[in-house]
Amino acid sequence: MKTYSETWGKKPFDWNKFLQNPPEKGSEEHKLAIYLAGNWVTCAFGVQCSLIPRNPEGMPYDNISKMLGEKFNLKIRGCFWPEAKDVLGKIEKRSAEIIKGLTK
Repeated sequence: MKTYSETWGKKPFDWNKFLQNPPEKGSEEHKLAIYLAGNWVTCAFGVQCSLIPRNPEGMPYDNISKMLGEKFNLKIRGCFWPEAKDVLGKIEKRSAEIIKGLTK
């Protein structure tokens, strides 16, 4: 399955790898992560399966997914790395639930 990022011709960002060794606040790497997390195509939901229904900007229609994506963005902005890891896990779990529901 393709990620949503790939359907837009973008290489999926590895958020799990990024969060294993997060950068210093305000560094160039942190600024890049803020940019990526703030865009639905490249955020934590952007690297999930393209089957997840989304609006034309890439925001999931599912309200729980939308809330988790916005929360993830805030955690990345604020350098709340452990919390970002937790939200990323919830995003992955929610994505799996949506895909399971779509493929029944």
